[in-house]
Amino acid sequence: MPIPADGNPFSNIFSDMAKKHAIVIGSGIGGITTAANLAKRGYKVTIFEKNAFPGGRCGCYEKDGHRFDIGATFLMMPGIYEEAFALLGKDMFEEMELFRVDPIYKVKFSNQKQLVFSSDMAFMQKQFEELEKGSFDRFLKLMSRGFHIYDRSMAMINRNYFSPFDISLLKYPFLLFKYKAFHDHYKYISRYFRSEELRAFFTFQNLYLGQNPYSSSGMYTFLPFMELSDGVYFPKGGMHKVAETLLSIAEAYGVRLELKSPVLRIDVEGKRATGVTLKDGSFHPADLIVANADLPYVYRELLPPGRKSKGLERKKYSCAAIVFHWGVDKVYPQLGQHTVFVSDKHRESCKTIFKDNGFAEDPSIYIHSPVRSDLSAAPVKQDSITAIVHTGNLEENREYDWKEITDHARSAILRRFAEEGMDDFEKHIKFEICYTPDSWKKTFNLSRGGTFGSLAHNLLQMGFMRPANYHRKYRNLYFSGGSTQPGSGMPLSILSAKLVTERIDRTYGNPN
Repeated sequence: MPIPADGNPFSNIFSDMAKKHAIVIGSGIGGITTAANLAKRGYKVTIFEKNAFPGGRCGCYEKDGHRFDIGATFLMMPGIYEEAFALLGKDMFEEMELFRVDPIYKVKFSNQKQLVFSSDMAFMQKQFEELEKGSFDRFLKLMSRGFHIYDRSMAMINRNYFSPFDISLLKYPFLLFKYKAFHDHYKYISRYFRSEELRAFFTFQNLYLGQNPYSSSGMYTFLPFMELSDGVYFPKGGMHKVAETLLSIAEAYGVRLELKSPVLRIDVEGKRATGVTLKDGSFHPADLIVANADLPYVYRELLPPGRKSKGLERKKYSCAAIVFHWGVDKVYPQLGQHTVFVSDKHRESCKTIFKDNGFAEDPSIYIHSPVRSDLSAAPVKQDSITAIVHTGNLEENREYDWKEITDHARSAILRRFAEEGMDDFEKHIKFEICYTPDSWKKTFNLSRGGTFGSLAHNLLQMGFMRPANYHRKYRNLYFSGGSTQPGSGMPLSILSAKLVTERIDRTYGNPN
């Protein structure tokens, strides 16, 4: 044991015993970042993770030299990541090797038309004008609009509101009206473009927030601007590298990670949480608890019954997805790193998914082919293909034939590949892994199998209107992750760690 500077071999032990102990439930990206922030401040921190691997949906799966990201497939809003690393005393670009993805994605339509989203404005102008005369100028106006929305909305969500009487909230209704928050996104985009291809091109991004493009808020006009201006990146080693790197930093600050340690309940007494009991029966006391697990699950399964849990059940939930991971012994030039196949029945499929809560006959499809940036994702001249098909979320008391459903989804993908000249794709599949909505629910405790985060990211459930990052009764119980403030997705989950840490600081100050 190293001897401390004061020469007393027991001082480290006594110092550790004197620290306030924080428990983090779940090692998703928000939980890892929160744990690191707390440990840097002097807390003794333990993370309890139910699975055998860290990272939650920012985990990865490896087989026979192929690597797949379980959840997010690209890094957007890099400024949030940079800030998170900086708050931990690190430089993101020194800690990870990042590739800028450009073109960002390729969008293919069933009429053989396609659009490639690129930072090359001359190329973009050529594509736009071929589809619709005058559309490039309108695109530039839309990007300008997106800048203003992004700039103002980030200022609103990148902070805590410690009082409902915060005068800055008075600006919020004005901004909602100004930036067309009450218009649906598709109708708003339709003001700029006549062609269905361009309308789909500027609204399909909603799907990857678990939203219906035909009913989501017009504020999401900022998404393409954000992708183009801030850039989209991919880390060498995949998106799991972000979680892995942050976990390494957390452990250097003293965080202890306990895998295969599912929490049975959060123990409470009076107005405080006293600790957690694991499913093996062991009790672990804590001065402070941060639940990074899915929030509706936490209230429903880990806490005593109450009105809050019932209230969360009445919230709007996002859609689910079927995700295939294929190890393929060939690289297909038809695919970019991110390729979207838009269905010729796009509106009907969205209605089936979001209104009928079902499985579309002819869905739009997202494909990730990581070897375009990172050759380490697969053996030489091979690929690790991820395909995502959106579905309705899970309903109580409904039986699902997952074989029939996944067979249908697989056939839809292979049929679309064949139209692209990839009719031999099935012959080159070495192995397949498939995640269904049921898989997401069982593996990550995601309520209703909500692949993109259980609680929908609609207008009344984002920013400070999302469920609070603290418990109103149990004063030392906090929350981080995509189902609390400020919103879902990796960047906002990382931002949630910053916000909850600031809230803890305000209550407890320096723990030493």
